[in-house]
Amino acid sequence: MRRIRAERTVIILTIVFINICLLIPVWQSASNTQLRWQLAQSEQMLKAQEERKMVLTAAIAKQMTPEYLIEQSSVRNIVFTQIDSTTASLVASNR
Repeated sequence: MRRIRAERTVIILTIVFINICLLIPVWQSASNTQLRWQLAQSEQMLKAQEERKMVLTAAIAKQMTPEYLIEQSSVRNIVFTQIDSTTASLVASNR
């Protein structure tokens, strides 16, 4: 009777051990798939951030061009006047 119980215990433990050995590669594969998916998402997010940065840089550069400033001056009723060079040198020397 004890021998049959011992054999059953060994068989059950063997089955559990085999199932664990089969489960480990499946678990690793699932973990790797999840990590690859997260990495792909992060790369897409980085690419989108870079594109937004480039768009903002281009918008800032466009707003610094003389053509844009002239266009905005007419929209906002701003008048540009010529500054006398002596006045400019006086302002610069006061600092």
